[in-house]
Amino acid sequence: MTSFAELRRRVDRIDGLHKAAKAREGTVVAEMASVKEEIDLLTKGSAVLKHLLDIMVKDEIEKMASLVTYGIKTIFEGQNLSFLPVITKKADRMHVELKTVNDGVEGEFDSYGGSVAVIESFLLRVLCILKKKYARLLLLDETFRTVGAEYIANTSRLISELSKKLGMDVLLVTHQDGFRDNADHVYRVRRSDDFKRDGIIMEKIK
Repeated sequence: MTSFAELRRRVDRIDGLHKAAKAREGTVVAEMASVKEEIDLLTKGSAVLKHLLDIMVKDEIEKMASLVTYGIKTIFEGQNLSFLPVITKKADRMHVELKTVNDGVEGEFDSYGGSVAVIESFLLRVLCILKKKYARLLLLDETFRTVGAEYIANTSRLISELSKKLGMDVLLVTHQDGFRDNADHVYRVRRSDDFKRDGIIMEKIK
């Protein structure tokens, strides 16, 4: 038979375990409340940051579109061209579609449409170099071969302007003589009289 003293010790031990469990329960409840509060703050903070990032992305895209629009308006004088970013949300993510319009109508470019696309591609490359902080050197091998002859002078002036304003070196390889007028340096490559022995000769024209 268990003695009274032994029973008393068992009761005291169970009572101690019960009190410890109650104390731990209070600690766990407090910790859960703290975690829930932190989650709530992080969720709200994340929403604010996401909103700020969306604004920053939208601002950067609009700046990019502004430069491209300036470029195509400069070259294609007399045309009301605009480079427009159409920003929408898809599956809670920002989706950007780039469009070019003439007098508010998309795709109305007549015979010079290919030239517009080439100039836009060039300007977007310039923007990528600046944004990524790459070396400010652009190598263009017959990039503007599809640009109509009537737009070469304006294209040449735009390249020269961007090169000086952005501190960017542009090496253009081309058969189009119209680009020479605004170039800082001009070189001509020709075959030597003895092509088999000497290959080609590079002459400085300007």
